[in-house]
Amino acid sequence: PAEGEDVHAAAVRVKCASGVALHFDQFHLPVGAELWVTDATGMWQEGPYDFRDNDDHGRLATGDVPGEWAVIRLHAPRDLSSSVRLHIEGAAALFRDVEGAMGGSGPCEVDVACPEILGWECQRDATVRLSIIENGGSYLCSGAMVNTTALDCRQYMLTALHCASDADDDEFALLKVYFNYERPECGEGNGLLNRRRTGVIRLADSDDVQGNNFQGSDFLLVEVEDAIPSSWDVYYAGWDASGSGSGEGVGIHHPSGDVKKISTYTQNTSSISLGDFGSHWRVYWIETVTEHGVTEGGSSGSHLFNEEGLSIGTLSAGLSACSNGGAGNGTGPNQPDYYGKMSFHWDDNPNPADEKLELWLDPQNTGQTVLHGAYPDSDAAVPCGPDQACEEIADVAQFWIERELKVVPNPASDQLHLRLPAQGWTDAATITVYDAMGRIVASEIWWGGAAVLDVSGLSRGYVMVSVSLSDGSQTTRRVVLN
Repeated sequence: PAEGEDVHAAAVRVKCASGVALHFDQFHLPVGAELWVTDATGMWQEGPYDFRDNDDHGRLATGDVPGEWAVIRLHAPRDLSSSVRLHIEGAAALFRDVEGAMGGSGPCEVDVACPEILGWECQRDATVRLSIIENGGSYLCSGAMVNTTALDCRQYMLTALHCASDADDDEFALLKVYFNYERPECGEGNGLLNRRRTGVIRLADSDDVQGNNFQGSDFLLVEVEDAIPSSWDVYYAGWDASGSGSGEGVGIHHPSGDVKKISTYTQNTSSISLGDFGSHWRVYWIETVTEHGVTEGGSSGSHLFNEEGLSIGTLSAGLSACSNGGAGNGTGPNQPDYYGKMSFHWDDNPNPADEKLELWLDPQNTGQTVLHGAYPDSDAAVPCGPDQACEEIADVAQFWIERELKVVPNPASDQLHLRLPAQGWTDAATITVYDAMGRIVASEIWWGGAAVLDVSGLSRGYVMVSVSLSDGSQTTRRVVLN
């Protein structure tokens, strides 16, 4: 330990588990203290957690640690050690691949890095993966961040009530929301689970789930507690609660907790009474250039987007599957799925008046039933206003490269791996590496896809890795060399 610092360690083991997630019912770190979570080897690590992870309820859930062991290591200033409060109330055991169920969905599913995503990038950036604790068990669902008529970028996330109908406030405090969990290229590479926020506040729901039955449209609205970094480029989806159907569009989701996928429809949605009369949209998926995307367990709560890119519903149930009978009798790629209508969410459920979705998504009482989506801009007078809408982004190429470029690992030692989906550009790019003094220390031409840079001969410290396209768009990543 450093001078004047105390270091404490503890380990939790769950025999035969593929992974472990720790649940704290007391979590408080003073300024200057840091907590790291690792696997048994120390090769996988998460952190540091610090005072910014403190919440009034004192609860926290870690990420999913690979293997049977989760090791925590606390570094705290000696004079503040007595201010640390940590208590583990339990651990969630995982018995499947911890790396986010990578590849755990059916073979027909279509990555959001495949050509089908072109034109739907904003809706992709709104879609989130959910890990939910309920009655002591752990479950996976999907959802999306949504805009409101206040245009203030409140961190509202809309999903399906059946995903967490029995969860209490303590369990909502442990709900994990994963952003940008997707492959960097179509069918290639790994998604990262490091963009996560733990803890949500329940705001409203449809109050219509009884066992496996719906009496309404099956929605749940929550607010993500901790601030979402602007660097994550999260989109707040627009919506259409007018009751109008759609002739084409997509569903974006995390089937079986896998990396983000896209399913496409080109047939008119039709109204169906899955719960109350006219509560749901029925949709059929089509085969596209890559595959025939469908939905699965874990897709529940994901959104159905119309041709305008607006959400018109959230997934409640369905019969679609990669193969005939693949998810039970009567399932298959040409079978329908059912989405609770945004218009029914609005004010038609048997829920209390103060939990109608209209009250929360139209807090200004404007009477609007259609609203644009937006990327937050904290410098704008209206942070989620129309100028930040998907179709109003002036420099699409610049926004795209800033969003899509991946440079890993960071910190690095010998090599840097760069990825940029090839479908977004056709000409050569230039990679330039600058040292801390602004001097060029490496440069090469890149034709997209993946690139490997040898940085073993560069001075330790930090470097700036810049990528420039022929159209003038450019972005830079700061990388620490150790």
